[in-house]
Amino acid sequence: MPPIRLHRLLPPPASCRGQRIHVLVLGALLLAAGCRHASPPFYPLGIYSVRSTNDFAAISAAGFTVVSGPAEPGYLGAARTAGLRVLASFGTRAGGKFDEAKAREAVARFDRHPALWAWYLADEPDLNGVSPPQVERAHRALKRAGAGKPTALVLSKGYEALHYAPIADITMIDYYPISWLPLAAFPKQVRQARLALGRSRPMVAVIQAFDWSRYPAFHFPEKDLRAPTPEELRCMAYAALVCRATGLFFYPFNDGCWDMRREPRMWEALCGLVTEIRERQPLFQSRQLWWPYTVRFGDPLRRFNAALEAAIQPAFLRVRRGSQCVPAGDYLLAVNTTDQAHSYRISLPYPRESLVPVLGEDRACPVASHWLTDEFAPWAVHVYGPLTGRDKPLGPAPIELDE
Repeated sequence: MPPIRLHRLLPPPASCRGQRIHVLVLGALLLAAGCRHASPPFYPLGIYSVRSTNDFAAISAAGFTVVSGPAEPGYLGAARTAGLRVLASFGTRAGGKFDEAKAREAVARFDRHPALWAWYLADEPDLNGVSPPQVERAHRALKRAGAGKPTALVLSKGYEALHYAPIADITMIDYYPISWLPLAAFPKQVRQARLALGRSRPMVAVIQAFDWSRYPAFHFPEKDLRAPTPEELRCMAYAALVCRATGLFFYPFNDGCWDMRREPRMWEALCGLVTEIRERQPLFQSRQLWWPYTVRFGDPLRRFNAALEAAIQPAFLRVRRGSQCVPAGDYLLAVNTTDQAHSYRISLPYPRESLVPVLGEDRACPVASHWLTDEFAPWAVHVYGPLTGRDKPLGPAPIELDE
């Protein structure tokens, strides 16, 4: 197992003014006044199938914030000690065998536990024949029992979110296409789920970090199955952001078929990506803006990906609470969802930008009039900004539509 890079986002100290009085009195006054800290809102960055609490230190050091596991005192307590939260199973799942008594008992014992992030309501009910009414019954049972923590369900297909969207507090989508389908199938499924959920409901994308050939029970006729490459992992994470995911999970750490401790290359790639996401967390918690953009491809015949969507998918992001790595401002994110290189042009809303910095790449990209032009390697992700916005927008100004 490769060495784990410890990375933590330390919020800057709060700025609170007060008289020089006894520290306990001052603390009480600040709490009563609701003194605001600069720490960002919680961002779920999770990994599935962490069976042993002995792995929590490595998981936390890698930058993850959530694990999936049982609602048990030892598991929750160890997660709290490691600074992790838990997507918790509670001894029963939505479906014909749902046990409301077990649900009530779990809520009574653990709902107030500080490590509990959400209740794991159902796993792929659309794949396992569990109907929306059955899932809703389980959700309502938890709420009647007094659950204050949110419920979460995981769907295997984005278009099924239309049937399950109004039920759980958090909807997750796991779609694992590598390598039996083109990667472009992943953002398409995530986008379908977002369209069903609307703009404001929480949606977490679950990203494949395993090799299907390790699962012989799934009789894939395809040959040469493999795990995602580091470039594909990164592409899927940023494509999920384009599709307005509000959190990310990865599957799995150790589910019995795939053990990340025996996959040093995948673990190293995953740790590197998680570190990058934590460093760029303001981007992943930004608001998306609408603007009337136009694009041009160097080869128009390759402007679509294998899912018949745009080969390069853009999003215009507004970061209100920045960081040292990602200052506040507007950013253009563009993700190549194909295994081909592209020459790409896109219109910016601000016409007189001359050079736009490319985040993390130690370069700037030229802009002629309002057109930004750049080259994209296969699976490449580029983030441009912050844009200055000094000039009057060309056409309608970018509009923040998020509710």
